[in-house]
Amino acid sequence: MDLPVLDRLDDLADLVEGELETYVRFSDGPEDDRHRQSIDYESGLPLPGLSANRLNPAAWWTRPLTDWLARQICQYSHLQKRSSSHRGWVTTGVVVDVGPDDEPLLTEVRPLAWLSPELLAEAERRYQERFDQGRSAK
Repeated sequence: MDLPVLDRLDDLADLVEGELETYVRFSDGPEDDRHRQSIDYESGLPLPGLSANRLNPAAWWTRPLTDWLARQICQYSHLQKRSSSHRGWVTTGVVVDVGPDDEPLLTEVRPLAWLSPELLAEAERRYQERFDQGRSAK
């Protein structure tokens, strides 16, 4: 699929700051996803939409948008590692429900852009530098 490629978190921030609700998905891409549906792997049940991760920050978020984006990407980037053909891409769509991890499930998916390896590496660096990963309440 011929989509623009975003190379920096700032490029992604420009897209997210628009009027659309945006999501990131890691899969073989939009073309492949047209013929598939997300599955709850533990139960084996099909989900009513494609699982994705929200990129627009919550109202309580007061840190830089690029921090939020790095966190959201890194929280789900392990999905890219499931297959050498998986890539990160940005989409919009209609939220029809939530999945087993409370992630949005999308229909009427409209792909917007690919995430480049450089952007993913920048997100990983920023996440490592600016977050206390894995920390929980004591």
